[in-house]
Amino acid sequence: VYLKAKFSPNVGDSSSDMESSKVICEELVRTASLSQGNGVGVIGSSLSTLNTVRTLGGTLQNQICFVVDMIEKTRNAFNFSNPRITVLILLGLSVLWTVLALIPTRIVILIGGLGQFGATYYDKYMYQTQKKKIEVSSEDKKLDASDVGGNVFENMFLSIPTDEDLRRTYFWEARRVGEREREKYAMAKRQTRVEKLWKARWHGSLEMKEKKEDINVTQKSSARSSWNWKGIFALIEGHRFIWWRSEKHFDTGESPLGQIFFAGHSGLAGLSPLDLRELTKEEIPSVISIFGRGQQGQQKITLLAPSLELKDSLENAVLFASTDAKAD
Repeated sequence: VYLKAKFSPNVGDSSSDMESSKVICEELVRTASLSQGNGVGVIGSSLSTLNTVRTLGGTLQNQICFVVDMIEKTRNAFNFSNPRITVLILLGLSVLWTVLALIPTRIVILIGGLGQFGATYYDKYMYQTQKKKIEVSSEDKKLDASDVGGNVFENMFLSIPTDEDLRRTYFWEARRVGEREREKYAMAKRQTRVEKLWKARWHGSLEMKEKKEDINVTQKSSARSSWNWKGIFALIEGHRFIWWRSEKHFDTGESPLGQIFFAGHSGLAGLSPLDLRELTKEEIPSVISIFGRGQQGQQKITLLAPSLELKDSLENAVLFASTDAKAD
C-alpha cells in the first residue's frame, strides 16, 4: 500500500514556513517514487521464484537425462544394439584378458605409462617443431586428421544408441516396412483388377503432354514453356485407350480423365516438325503419339514412356487394338 501526502500551507503563514512545506512535500514525493520503482511486490517476487524454480528444474532434468543416457549407452554397448561396436568391445576385452594373463601386470602398467609419456612428448615438442617447418598456403591447406577435435573412444561410445534412439529407429523402420507391404498389396490388387476385371492388353505409367492452364494469352502456343509433362496411369482395354491421373485414382475407382477409341482412322502417329523442334534429343526416342476418336471428335495425344521397352510394348498393343476387327 502506497500513501501520497500533499501539504497545503495556510495563507496566513510566513514565507519561510511556506518554503519549508514545499521542500518537505517534494522530498516525500521523491522518496515515494523511488520506493515504488525499486520495490518488488508479492506478485513480482512470486513470478521470479517460479522462473528460478523452472530454470533449476530444467537444468536438473537435463543432467538426469544425461546420466540415464550414459547408463543406457553402457548397457547397449554389450547387448548388440550396435553390432559393430559390441564386437569391437568384446574383441578388445578378449585381447586385454589375454595380455593380462600372459604378461605381468606391473609390466603392462609400465608400458602404458611410457606410451602415454611418449605420446605427450611427441605431441608437445616434436610434432610442433615439424609443423612449423611445413609451410602450406591458405588455399591449399587441408584439415589434418590429427587436428580434428574429439577422442576416438569417446566418439565411439557416444555413437551407441539409447533406448529412445532404438525406439524411434524401430518405429520409422516399421513404418517403412508397412509402406512397402501396402505398396506390394496395392500392386497385386491392381494387377488382378486389370487382368481379371478390365481384361487389359496393356497398362502402365506414362507422362502426357498437356498445356499449362496459367499460360499467358500473348505467348506463342508452340513455345516449350506453354506445356509440360504430367504423369498418368493408362491401360488399353479392347479398342480403348483410357487414362487416369495416377495409379491411386485408378485404385479408388475414380472416373478417367479421358479415353480414345481406336475406331475408323486411328492408331499411331509420327512426330510433326513442331514436335521435333519442341522436344529434346533425350525425349524424342521415348515419345509416342496416339490418335483416334475422342470425347470431342478426332483427338491426338503425345506420350512419354519411361523406357524404350515400355514404349515398344505400348506401340505393339496400340497396333493390335487399331488393326483388330472393331465396330465403328
